[in-house]
Amino acid sequence: MGPLRSIKVNRQAAAFPRGAVLFTFDDGPNRRGDTTERLLEVLRRYGIRACFALLGENAEHSPHLVRLIRDEGHLIINHGYGDRFTLFLKTGDFVRSLEAGEEAIIRALGVPYTPKYFRPQGGIFRDHHRTAWEARGYRMIPVTARAYDAVLKESERPLVIRRLVSAVEKDRGGVILLHDGRDSQLLMESRLQRNPRGPFNRSWIPAAVEELILSFQTRGYQLTGFHWDALS
Repeated sequence: MGPLRSIKVNRQAAAFPRGAVLFTFDDGPNRRGDTTERLLEVLRRYGIRACFALLGENAEHSPHLVRLIRDEGHLIINHGYGDRFTLFLKTGDFVRSLEAGEEAIIRALGVPYTPKYFRPQGGIFRDHHRTAWEARGYRMIPVTARAYDAVLKESERPLVIRRLVSAVEKDRGGVILLHDGRDSQLLMESRLQRNPRGPFNRSWIPAAVEELILSFQTRGYQLTGFHWDALS
């Protein structure tokens, strides 16, 4: 099947500008608790552009949020259709997920979207996945700093902050991965019914992002956004 590949790369491999920080968010949009909308409000307050990796299934549930993300100048990324990790998908299943994710985003927007970027669910993929997405005109958005926040609860927010600040300081910049959603909206709602304070509760992410923004501002990082080709 070929070796495993990861979206996590070092800053040099990503050709990422030194002294810059880019926020990226996976598994949205998330209407639960107005999480994505409140996150957009934080980014708007500080004049920051970010990347949103959207699941097609969630785009179908909240098309107004997909349009809001676009209208506020953020980059939309195809994150596949559902919540199955890319790693576990054979080529045919992967292509169907990729294309269904794209179709859902287009339906939500009402128009095709460009440029076309993709991020694998779970952050791990194989060479045949890359071949398939590149054949369809996609490029991948990498990651240089992650805190595995998707498996953490609000009480662990200080840990997330420390991990991300440490990673960015080490490289003097980077591409941050956080999750404003968690898997599909339907799965998230089901899990929250069982455990409202568990890791499927993403309502704390907007406040965590504001705390990170303030921390990075005091350290002199560029946060307002830059040309997306720096990530090619």
